[in-house]
Amino acid sequence: MGMADGIEPVVIIGAGPAGIACAWRLAQLGFSPVILEKESFPRDKVCGDALSGKVVSLLQKLGGEELVRDLADQPFAYAACALDFFDEKGRSVRLSFPPKGNIPQGFVAPRKEWDAWLASRLPPQVRMWTGVRVRGVELTKRGWEIVGEGMPPIYARFVVGADGVTSRVAPWVWRFRGLSRPPVYPAVRAYVAGNSLDGLHLYFRQPYLPGYFWVFPLRGDKLNVGIGLPDWAVRKRGLSLRQQLRRECSEVVEVQGHGIPVSLSERPLTGPGCALVGDAAALTDPFTGEGIGNALLSGIRLAEALARVSPKDWVQVDWERLYTRPLYRELRRELQMTRLLHRLARFPGVVNAMIGFLHRYPSWAVPFLRWYGAL
Repeated sequence: MGMADGIEPVVIIGAGPAGIACAWRLAQLGFSPVILEKESFPRDKVCGDALSGKVVSLLQKLGGEELVRDLADQPFAYAACALDFFDEKGRSVRLSFPPKGNIPQGFVAPRKEWDAWLASRLPPQVRMWTGVRVRGVELTKRGWEIVGEGMPPIYARFVVGADGVTSRVAPWVWRFRGLSRPPVYPAVRAYVAGNSLDGLHLYFRQPYLPGYFWVFPLRGDKLNVGIGLPDWAVRKRGLSLRQQLRRECSEVVEVQGHGIPVSLSERPLTGPGCALVGDAAALTDPFTGEGIGNALLSGIRLAEALARVSPKDWVQVDWERLYTRPLYRELRRELQMTRLLHRLARFPGVVNAMIGFLHRYPSWAVPFLRWYGAL
């Protein structure tokens, strides 16, 4: 289903995982969406670069096992099989996720290469226009008017905000719903040389709680290192995250920063003929900082909701009922658990006790992960 009367059915702003997943699923359901991406691939995105088991399962939904095997064969993809949590006393607990049928259940892949790879596998029905910097979106009598730099306006029946923390669509939704901006946590990342680890390391210790310091292995004897924590903790402790990262890793040369819009509560994600996905919807796990899994899931679920309604009714539909509330129901157990852990992580004694208990009784890690929704 493509353009009619000069109006595109669906325009997706942003070609990160959320936008790609939404477009991919729409193509599977008979649509020919347009993606507007401000950069040209390959382009970098500051991130921890970890791809969880949820990401793997959602990639299989989009492209089957063949897609995951294709990812595993890429020279930039490091197949991970364990996550290690460390407390201030140096104790650790390992959460293992071994391959299933020779298919890795986790990866570490630099976003510069991974995003480009994912975009290159899109179905042919998807039309992607790169180098398009969107300057504004507005609902008009003709539909959504999308104004880009150096190009005539584009009109759409439905617009998807998949454009991350600096979304052009999100402020429109916030105003329509009477919302304030969601919390955005600061983080910094750098790449350094180092021997590959046998797992992804998360260090829960001061002065970073309720955030953490991470060290993730990459292909080619490199490491992704970084720090992320709430903005209030940064201000209260007078921290410079860039300086802290250099103290943690003397090999660090270039440090890049970014903001993580975290999910601390359920929020409306839609307006008339528009919706938010991924980071624009503030769906990142506040405890682990993982956002790619929920980005893919939200894009897929929005596409499926769109396919259940005739395009002529898209502006009048209650998208909170069809998209937002079902999405939060699906994520509820996971988000309730991660929000609780995020609150508890403010207290070093609690963190040490939790990791210490799991260090002593590692068999509890499996039911814990199942409750959390990660297995």
